[in-house]
Amino acid sequence: MHGIADKAIFAILMVMCAGFPALIVVSPVSGQNRATQDLIDRPISEIRIEGLRRVSRQMVLNNLRTAIGDPLDPETISNDVKRLARLGEFKNIDAEVELLEDGSVAVIYQIIEQAIIADVQVVGNSLISDEELRGSISVLPGGPRDDSHINNGKRAIENLYRQRGHYLTTVSIDQVELEQRDVVRYVIREGPRVRVKAVEFRGENAFDPRLLMAEIKTKPQMFLLRKGELNEKVILEDVIALDRFYKSRGFLDVRIDRQIELSPNNREAKVVFLIDEGRQYRLGRLRARRQEDGGPLRVFAPEQLAALLEINSGDVFRADLLIKSVKTVREAYGNMGYLDVDVRSRELHSSSEPVVDLLLEISEGRSYKVGLVQVNGNFLTRDKVIRRQIRLEPGRPYNANEVEKSRRKLQRTRLFNDVRFTVLEPDEVDPEYRDLLVEIKERNTGSLNFGFAVGSDSGLFGEFSYAQNNFDVSDTPESLEELIRGRAFRGGGQRFSMTLRPGSEFFQYVISLTEPNLFDSDYTFNISGAFRSRIFEDYDEDRLNSQVRLGRQFGDVWSGALRMRAGTVELTNIDADAPTEVFLDAGPDTLTSIGFDILRTTIETLNRPGRGSRLELGFDWYGAMGGDIDFQRVTAEYTLLLTMTEDFLGRKSILRLTSKAGYLFGDRAPTYERFYLGGRTFRGFDFRSVSPKGIRADTLTLGTDPVGGTWQFFLGAQYEIPIFQEAMTGVVFVDSGTVTEDPGFDEYRISVGLGLRLYIPALGQLPLAFDFAIPLQKEDGDETQVFSFTAELPF
Repeated sequence: MHGIADKAIFAILMVMCAGFPALIVVSPVSGQNRATQDLIDRPISEIRIEGLRRVSRQMVLNNLRTAIGDPLDPETISNDVKRLARLGEFKNIDAEVELLEDGSVAVIYQIIEQAIIADVQVVGNSLISDEELRGSISVLPGGPRDDSHINNGKRAIENLYRQRGHYLTTVSIDQVELEQRDVVRYVIREGPRVRVKAVEFRGENAFDPRLLMAEIKTKPQMFLLRKGELNEKVILEDVIALDRFYKSRGFLDVRIDRQIELSPNNREAKVVFLIDEGRQYRLGRLRARRQEDGGPLRVFAPEQLAALLEINSGDVFRADLLIKSVKTVREAYGNMGYLDVDVRSRELHSSSEPVVDLLLEISEGRSYKVGLVQVNGNFLTRDKVIRRQIRLEPGRPYNANEVEKSRRKLQRTRLFNDVRFTVLEPDEVDPEYRDLLVEIKERNTGSLNFGFAVGSDSGLFGEFSYAQNNFDVSDTPESLEELIRGRAFRGGGQRFSMTLRPGSEFFQYVISLTEPNLFDSDYTFNISGAFRSRIFEDYDEDRLNSQVRLGRQFGDVWSGALRMRAGTVELTNIDADAPTEVFLDAGPDTLTSIGFDILRTTIETLNRPGRGSRLELGFDWYGAMGGDIDFQRVTAEYTLLLTMTEDFLGRKSILRLTSKAGYLFGDRAPTYERFYLGGRTFRGFDFRSVSPKGIRADTLTLGTDPVGGTWQFFLGAQYEIPIFQEAMTGVVFVDSGTVTEDPGFDEYRISVGLGLRLYIPALGQLPLAFDFAIPLQKEDGDETQVFSFTAELPF
């Protein structure tokens, strides 16, 4: 480098970062010639920041890793420039290095700040307001200009229009306004609203198009029910859903694309999904080995694992069944105390044949026993209330599946906001044992509820209720303050409720107390009292009732209960033309009964269950403890739920089969304890109208007013299918049955109908139900009811 001037400027590093031109120039200035390499590792004695006007110097320094006293490192300077560029405050950043007289260097950052956005404007919009459009973007007046944010705002506006069905809307940015006045102006060219008029599948051979349609969200427009908006994002999600659908059914080579065909006026579109199905694969051989060394498994033999799988050799290869199979294998290990088991599946494809061999690689670990069970977080709830839901006992072998079951049981008590189970590391002294940590967060279990409901059977009524699901009758308050603050009568896991229901057709008051574990046993104890006044067509019924119930759970699906009842019933305001049977039963009568019921259920949730069954058998002996009435009642009811189809979004089509029968025998049962069907219990017929008719008291001739029967039989089927997302479903149903004086199937009625179910989470788990039914077979004197409904609306 001889012959070069004393003051030489040369570049040692140039960096482009984050879309900003950021040139770092190192300029050694000295009286001597120096090579570039000579500057590296020289001490930094000065840092200069030039060009700042709006941004504070401290803000820049906070983002620099280059510091006075450090050796010069071009990579650190480069990273500093990148870090500053990411702030979005600067248009250009240069870094230079100057060699000083004492041999140290000065690092100089020359900065050009970003312009400040003076205003944000939208023009050309008439369908969406300025306020809503501005709310969809993150660009704000007074902030630094960031071209990436400005372009993101453009896309956000276009997406907002497309969500409203204006698929062809385009948005541009006025570059003249941006460069000359720092004004971000979005120029909108609104396109027509595009509706999906048809959805077509091309290339599908293995599946019915209707089955594929159930997997996608893009649907044709349907008047009043579906808007049919064209949304590219949703269409891409549909492509993924169809790809997942095919691959879960063995079509591992499937390829899916989409095509949008617009009408000449650009207002209607046909969405076409292009499908190349490829070959359908089947399961070949199953192999299993240890992950660690590839050796044979120690716990299960390959034949045992094959028996656990949901899919067998030769079956169509289904990804969903493979996932279930891996879960089943993991649970089998967990049942034996292998808490750390890891099961991985590998699919081995054949190049010539559509066959997939399955290789399970398993890290078995070792089995453990339960150590201490620690419960944390319960400040009000008694320890025993929590522990009785945990099926793991210290010293016994671990069951990993019972850990999850116990967690779900505690969650279902609805006493806690959060329940966490953590299996701790093995004990250092005895590594065979592992403690279990149960962490809970208590919730406010008391609630005061207001609401109203309306139904075709019950009319309009309001509901005012107080419930405490963590009640403790023995926790009496020590002071008025403790009672007011809710620190009394809490923590025992008991359930206490009071409900008042005033209505247009009935009035009801109910008070109830339930102890789920009487004396820390498996028995459930309930005591309740109720008063109800109901207005019927020919008379009013006043009923005062009390009940004591002792129940017990037998395993996971069976339960039973003994009950005792006592009360009074009186019929008042009887019309002159009411049946003579009503006058005979006017009372007031004293009723007592002893009975039992047996329940078997595999339905685990009340929130839209999709599978399971429920069988309930009951017997009551009225008059067993005295009173004015003496007869016996036998009842049976069975419900079966079957999920017929389920898509990847979890939407189910459910078949519900219901049957029930009942028989009264012994002395004559009064009209108010007999069987009736109709209304919501037998759609297509008026409330309680499916029944034998009574003799009019004024003419002593057969009338049309029901008096109830001693035998009832009902058989119904209902098929529920999703219509709109999770919010709306449709039902098709058949109801049939009879109510007579003698067992048999005389006077049998049949009705068919359609209905809607609206699921609104804010209104609770039960849907709003609206049904239309037409009787196909009825008897003389039956009163029909085409429309029936029920709706509960909490405040």
